[in-house]
Amino acid sequence: MAVRKRGDRWVVRWREGGRGSPAHQKTFTREKDARRFDTAVRRAKDLGQLSSEVVGSEQTVAAFLEEWWDKYARASLKPSTLASYAYLLDRWIVPYLGRLRLRDVSREAVDQYRAQLRAAGAGAPTVNRCLAVLQGVLQRAVEWRRLPANPAVGTMRLPHVRDSAIDAREPEQVEAIRAAILDTLGRADAALVSLLAYEGLRPGEAFALEWRDLLDERGLPRARLRVARGLSERQVVSPKSAHSREPELFGPIAAELGELYLARGRPHPRTLVFADTKGGHLRRQNWRQRVWIPALERAGEPYFRPYDLRHTCATLLIYEGRPVTEVAAHMGHADAGFTARVYGHVFRDAAKHRRVPIEEAIALARQHLAQASGER
Repeated sequence: MAVRKRGDRWVVRWREGGRGSPAHQKTFTREKDARRFDTAVRRAKDLGQLSSEVVGSEQTVAAFLEEWWDKYARASLKPSTLASYAYLLDRWIVPYLGRLRLRDVSREAVDQYRAQLRAAGAGAPTVNRCLAVLQGVLQRAVEWRRLPANPAVGTMRLPHVRDSAIDAREPEQVEAIRAAILDTLGRADAALVSLLAYEGLRPGEAFALEWRDLLDERGLPRARLRVARGLSERQVVSPKSAHSREPELFGPIAAELGELYLARGRPHPRTLVFADTKGGHLRRQNWRQRVWIPALERAGEPYFRPYDLRHTCATLLIYEGRPVTEVAAHMGHADAGFTARVYGHVFRDAAKHRRVPIEEAIALARQHLAQASGER
């Protein structure tokens, strides 16, 4: 065992057994850390417990990631999360850290990795996402006794300011899109747009809705929706926040859904509200190509994601004067602070204007569209 200074670094060297056994070394930037590690290794040798818990695993990061993926990720993460993780691992993590041994992943190595990502052109959100994934993976290495501690814990994230404010569509724009759908495809797809825009559902949540989530035992609209499921990569999963919620069902949307229910011949409560021709779940990509893009073109709107319709709901709730906690609960945000950050500019602007109930805003937009259509 030896602790020596080498330049501006401190190096701990040791052997797992006696003379002739494999030699190891670990480098530290501070003498205090090197001495502490040296003491831990000596004590472990005395107890016959020298293992990866103390010295760190010889396994490479790439090899551990494969093991982590098979043992943990596949069984624990949603398909959509797996897809995003796979991209980050293949593009931004393995090429930079894959050849390192787990035992060599130090705080300094993590800081250097962060700098490399920035130099390679990764934006702040991508860097922060990679650091979060890496921290989670290394925490599993600690729990599996491959590392004594997680070197990524506490790594400073990069500040990120949104490039632009949330661009919520006005109710009049939403109604123009709905009208384009009603003219060619019918009320079901138009009702889906209403749920996204005025109830703030995510597309996957809307695609998984059953009639029992909207109507009571008498077939009448509920006072509140039941959002208990979501659709992710064609699999039914829990909602994004992992908790079900019951957002208020607003009058105009309740009436629209009631009309759709009667037009469908009062379907079974467990029937999907929005289904494909075989009664199964809609495919997001198919609906986007078949319904959404053509509707935007007919309405004269530039392309934006169906997901972004939910910003209209949040904006209308804020202009009604709802507190941030209520807006967060309705939208399914686990953290009201996130809601305040995303829609901060809306809260500031709403304070300067008359409060308009969301049901009134929807009704006015539909009235204006009807008048404009009549004039034409």
